[in-house]
Amino acid sequence: MHRFGRRARSLLAAIGLHLKRSRIAQFPAARCLIDLVLWPSDVWKVCSTYRRAFDRVPRLLRPRAFTERLQRAKLLNRKARHIVYADKIAVREYVAAKVGAQYLTQVFWIGTDIRRAREKRLPSRFVVKANHSSGTNIVVTDVLQFDWDAAHRLTQQWLQGDHSVRFAEWQYRWIEPRLFVEEFVANGRGIVPVDYKFFCFHGRAEIVQVDCDRFTNHTRSLYDREFNLLPVALWYARPKKGIHAIARPECFNEMRDVAERLADREPFLRVDLYDAGKPVFGELTLHPQAGLGHFEPPDWDVIFGRLLS
Repeated sequence: MHRFGRRARSLLAAIGLHLKRSRIAQFPAARCLIDLVLWPSDVWKVCSTYRRAFDRVPRLLRPRAFTERLQRAKLLNRKARHIVYADKIAVREYVAAKVGAQYLTQVFWIGTDIRRAREKRLPSRFVVKANHSSGTNIVVTDVLQFDWDAAHRLTQQWLQGDHSVRFAEWQYRWIEPRLFVEEFVANGRGIVPVDYKFFCFHGRAEIVQVDCDRFTNHTRSLYDREFNLLPVALWYARPKKGIHAIARPECFNEMRDVAERLADREPFLRVDLYDAGKPVFGELTLHPQAGLGHFEPPDWDVIFGRLLS
């Protein structure tokens, strides 16, 4: 029976993904049917990935932990606006309408063949991103040294990817894959500014995550809404005492206000903002780290979960 169920689930997933790539997927009714066909596979992925991460299945009917509540939300909290949140191009219109376009980066080009971006007048530094996934970006520090052909090969692989499959994150399923080139955001010293990730629960920013040295010795600190350091680690280790001491940003209150205005319709939403002397919008995230981040001490998973209840 178990083997039959696994085969049936795999068959439904294959059928669903085939239909998703077909022409009928442009129709709303067909998309609902495809979502229904893929739902058993989504449930299995939620349970199996959580079990691999935590050595137990999530309590989806009566979740207590934050990570469990995010898994449940993946399956049961699916709204059309969530697709907009996840689409790094479409979300710009949402941000402009909610808080104003002054918080957005400048976009120089949008398309599917990055080589066409050369036709635009680009600055020396910029960032290439895909709109439909996470972690797909190229930071260009000198346009004259940029290998456009290599970037084309890489970005075409990005466009073929389906970020909704691995962790059952439905909000990525119906995004039309595109590429875009945006400005390189720098602080007063010409380097990438610190980004502040506001964990908003029912429209209130309760937690702020700050990452340091992401490409070398990655550390992460968590603060409360008044920017007081909390005794908890999430996925990455906390900085050693006295290292990476971060002062409360001068524009922190404005950043927090922007985050809460953007998140005011959701039980949970993480809002990422850069401190570039003023708040600069980064992205919106419904399920940070696919809802699989480990807390240390583990009790904080339940503490975060209470904020979402």
